[in-house]
Amino acid sequence: MSSGTTAAGDHAVASRAVARVATWGVIVSIALVALTVALAAVSHSLALVAMAVDCIVDVVAALVLWLGLRLSERKTAAFPYGLYKIENLLQVAIALLIFVAAYEIARQAFAPGGQTPSINWLIIVGVAVTIVTTWAYGWYALRLGKRVSSPALVADGKHRQMDVLSTSLALVAVISTSAGFNIDRAAAVVILAFAVYAGWGLLVAGMKVLLDASVDAGTLTQIRRLLESEPLVAQVDSLAARSAGRYLFLEATLRLRTDDLAKAHAASERLEAQIREAFPAMERVSLHIEPRRREILHVAVPLASPAGEISSEFGEASCFAIAEVRAADGEVLRQKVLSNPNLGIEKQKGILVAEWLVGQDVDVLITVREVNKGPSYVLREAGVEVRRAGATRLADELALLRPDAR
Repeated sequence: MSSGTTAAGDHAVASRAVARVATWGVIVSIALVALTVALAAVSHSLALVAMAVDCIVDVVAALVLWLGLRLSERKTAAFPYGLYKIENLLQVAIALLIFVAAYEIARQAFAPGGQTPSINWLIIVGVAVTIVTTWAYGWYALRLGKRVSSPALVADGKHRQMDVLSTSLALVAVISTSAGFNIDRAAAVVILAFAVYAGWGLLVAGMKVLLDASVDAGTLTQIRRLLESEPLVAQVDSLAARSAGRYLFLEATLRLRTDDLAKAHAASERLEAQIREAFPAMERVSLHIEPRRREILHVAVPLASPAGEISSEFGEASCFAIAEVRAADGEVLRQKVLSNPNLGIEKQKGILVAEWLVGQDVDVLITVREVNKGPSYVLREAGVEVRRAGATRLADELALLRPDAR
């Protein structure tokens, strides 16, 4: 099965799970509205009235979430990339609904007068049931939302968590009132603060996605490291990633150490598969392959000693000269001599040296004899060109790189 088919299957499973939880959210919200409205009507408690208003907002939010999730997966000729951002629109809508609930709480909390709450043990038990039910649904919605990267479900889960705090305050208020300490209005004001804080966080998060803000720096760094881990990638010229709904979209421009189209295509497919495995929510990967720049060549030559005598060995060479050579005229801009870090290793020494040279961004390797099959494969796959030496000393060999010496 291809990675594209697997990703589509994973998305379908995640979408069904989100829709199922959203359906339960509607059912739970309607049940809680019926309970809290009844409690508020019987008790005349301002805190319970605020709680009832918030539960009504939950019903509207749950219905919008339930309907929106059925639209977010659709792709049309007008929207070929899908309607994923509907989930982020819902996130913003839920935040605005929280502000509406906060306004209602504030309006009633600061209004003069009001009826004294009438509390009994049935009211207290009813509020406790509301707390347990809200917490159970909110915990599950938030957990699943993070697992499938659904911002709308995460937003709903966070909203329910805020509801648990506000409902707990309402419980404290009704218990205190039944004990003779009326803190109804104070509890309503605190609930207002929770509502505004939660709503602002959701609003900012949703707007960032709608305005195509980049994903977080940690995710970008992880993607860049994954791209640079491919031996054929010489440079990541540009990298951009954004989210839409619970999906990620990636665009990157890469310069490869090869002009072979088949190798470039194979490297691109490998990278896409690795990215999708590391980020299951990745919907689209666009990797633009550019021809490598050959203005400066990194030329490696095995040496028998730092004095400059070219070694007839590859893996057994005591050190390597690495020179930066201008491709246009063969001018040596800089050069350095590095000790062979794998000289004391007994097994697979040639392969380890080849991998080390690839890590040094070598473009050309000049050797006296043909490199063995294992190291040759590593160098070839990384796009390193292997040439035969025409001199016995480093200075003479580098001089041969000039156009007039060829």
